[in-house]
Amino acid sequence: MERLNRALERVSHGLTWVALAFLGFMMVAIAVDVGARALIGSAVPGLFEMTEMSMVMVVFMGLGATLVDDGHIRVTLMTDALPLHLSRGLAALGWILAALTFLLLAWPATQEAAYSFSIREFRWGYFHVPVWWAKIATAFGLWFAALQALVHAAMIATGRIASDPRESASH
Repeated sequence: MERLNRALERVSHGLTWVALAFLGFMMVAIAVDVGARALIGSAVPGLFEMTEMSMVMVVFMGLGATLVDDGHIRVTLMTDALPLHLSRGLAALGWILAALTFLLLAWPATQEAAYSFSIREFRWGYFHVPVWWAKIATAFGLWFAALQALVHAAMIATGRIASDPRESASH
C-alpha cells in the first residue's frame, strides 16, 4: 500500500509541474493580452481560447497535489469531539465518498473525452483551438484523483497515516 501511495505521490508531483507550466503560460498570456489591448487597442487573436484550455490543465493536473498535500478545505468541529478511532473511521469514509464523487465525474468525462477525440473537437474563435486534449486531461485527472482518494482512505483506515492532528501529537 505504501509503495502505491509513493508512486501516486510521484505522479502527482509530475502533474503539478505540468499545472505550473500552464499557469505560467496563463500569466504571460494575460499580461501580453493586456499589453496588446493597451498598445494596439485589440486582444491577441486566440489567446482567450488558449487561456481557457490552460485553466482546465491547472485545475485537473493540480488536483492530485491538493490531495497529496491534504490541502482541501474541511471542517473538523464534529470529528474533533469524537474518539480517535471514530474520527479515523469517519475520515476514511469521507475519502471513500470523495473517491465515489470523482468516479461519478470521471466516467462521463471519459465518455465525453473519447467522443471529443474521435471527432477531433475544436473551439471556434479567431482560429480553431483543439479541445479534445483538455477533455482527455480532465478525465485522467478525475480517475487519478479517485485512485488517490481510495488509497488515502485505505491508509487512514489502517492507521498508516494520521487523519487527525491528535494522532500526530501522540506518536
